[in-house]
Amino acid sequence: MKTFFVLASLAACALAQRLHIQAPTAGQTVSGNGTLVVELEQDPSLGPLVQTSVLIAMNSCYDVCGQPDQWGPATVLYNGPFNPQWNTSVPEKGHYQDFTFQLPGYQPGGAIVQVAHQFQEGGVSTSKKQT
Repeated sequence: MKTFFVLASLAACALAQRLHIQAPTAGQTVSGNGTLVVELEQDPSLGPLVQTSVLIAMNSCYDVCGQPDQWGPATVLYNGPFNPQWNTSVPEKGHYQDFTFQLPGYQPGGAIVQVAHQFQEGGVSTSKKQT
């Protein structure tokens, strides 16, 4: 029975550290030479959590967007500090940070935004990936 509670606690901690891509949303149309805003939201943490860095990349995937093993190499749009903040004027958003990019001439078709982030919790550094 103790094993069940330990595993449940670990699962709850792992889920609590999730990062969500709030924008762009699935199916959103963006011009190939336009501006892209990526909004990342951090779920509330069960303990002390320090976000350290984030990598945001974009893949052109055309007609194979649902098949990750068919994606080509991604273009890194941002690799640097991640410091989500609480905005009192929009408290429903929670802790978030917006990143704005000028797209480097993507061809028409599908694209995937991928995010990897690193954070520290309880002195342990952890990395996660979100698509």
